[in-house]
Amino acid sequence: MFTRSDHKKPEQNASTAFPIGLLLLSIGAIAAYLAIGGAWLENNTEIIVYTPQITDLPKPR
Repeated sequence: MFTRSDHKKPEQNASTAFPIGLLLLSIGAIAAYLAIGGAWLENNTEIIVYTPQITDLPKPR
């Protein structure tokens, strides 16, 4: 419990476990995303992109 003397005092010993854990979790999520995306792209070897046909338009007079 808090006493009168230490109520709302600034934190003296900050823990770095949460920020480091969050950083490692983010790095792991990005690495998994890239690995899954790379594996998915290897299975789809043929990517076809259709572009619109270019036609000759009559020149205005």
